[in-house]
Amino acid sequence: MGYFDTLPFGVKIKTLFVSSAGFLLDGYDLSVISFAETFISKEMNLTAPLLGLVVSSSLIGMVIGSIILGNLADKLGRKKLMGIDLFFFSFFALTSAISQNFAELFASRLLLGIGIGGDYPISSTMLSEISPSANRGKYLVASVAMYWVGTLLANVANLLFLPVGIYFWRWVFLTGAIISIPVILLRLKLTESPRWLVSVGLLKEGPSKEDENKGAERFFDIFKGKLIYITLFASSVWFLFDVAAYGIGLYYPLILKQFAFPSAYKVIYGTIAISFAALLGYLLAGSLIDTLGRREVLLIGLGSMALLLFLGGITRITGGILVPYFMGFVALEQWAGAVTLFYPTELFPTSVRASGQGFATAVSRIGAILGVYFFPEMVSIIGFSSSLIFFASTSFIAFFISLIFAKETKRKQLEDTSIPLK
Repeated sequence: MGYFDTLPFGVKIKTLFVSSAGFLLDGYDLSVISFAETFISKEMNLTAPLLGLVVSSSLIGMVIGSIILGNLADKLGRKKLMGIDLFFFSFFALTSAISQNFAELFASRLLLGIGIGGDYPISSTMLSEISPSANRGKYLVASVAMYWVGTLLANVANLLFLPVGIYFWRWVFLTGAIISIPVILLRLKLTESPRWLVSVGLLKEGPSKEDENKGAERFFDIFKGKLIYITLFASSVWFLFDVAAYGIGLYYPLILKQFAFPSAYKVIYGTIAISFAALLGYLLAGSLIDTLGRREVLLIGLGSMALLLFLGGITRITGGILVPYFMGFVALEQWAGAVTLFYPTELFPTSVRASGQGFATAVSRIGAILGVYFFPEMVSIIGFSSSLIFFASTSFIAFFISLIFAKETKRKQLEDTSIPLK
């Protein structure tokens, strides 16, 4: 048992739930826009390219926020930034709700995305540094699973406000802003990561400053020495995963409406079923992550994605069977999704952990933007089935890279899993 494994259980659980709220809000926001996009398009008379920008605007903001706030979290500490990032979400979710045109909505969602993007490296790094080594994987998987709790809440909100009429999406955005307020207040009471305190010389107990930092001192060190290989591995696999995961996942409502159900209510019920399947997938992944290990869970997830997408493409799957098909896909997809998200927090040393996680997040969001922006056009040009086969290929490439480069980190101290600069 390592020194930091003796932290009080209450501190670990509080950090888990308060840190996870950022992923919940991310899932909530993206699920709202994925269902509301057709209503927003009609209300604001948006062309296809403009609608694509609105849908992907928060992802664009995440690219910016993850790099800037991730770097600041290594310099200023995790705790100081954990309320600021979600303030961005709360305020700009409110301005999104009252937006009257494309420019206002795009700007609001872009700035909202900066907050969410910044929360990825801050929250995941904080939780990784607080969690006990024996079951750190369970903590991190549980945290990432909150994304799908957010999607579930978004679909419930859609059901509740849909009878309001075409402006229902404004009320759903407003609800998201309200949900974030108590989370911000709770985050102000969190304790700082003890590993970060050691890394900057403010805590003399436990491992040494050298054990935490391993020769890395600044952001650009993640592109030097041995760390550049970790940066390339974590970023490329997460990028390829997000091309498929977001390219398809953000359009579940649209896919179901176009290829399965004409009813908006049936589409919501279908997406709720998919959300429950994702949570089941996380439950299974969480039960295996600290025994089977990160490497095996990642490979099973990516391999299953590639296989199911390829089968869906060659069989030209359509109709109501799309719901159980995507339920199976999303349950196994989450095995890879959880590991790609938190892997960097176990591989980078403390002094650049949030920076490395932030950069990997930014690269992954670029993959998500490409998938989200080009998926509708891809479907119109090559068809839905061929699009599934394309995404199968990106998943297979990610599988192949992971097969060669993924290292095992289960049940080890972060001081042992993190890679030194030289």
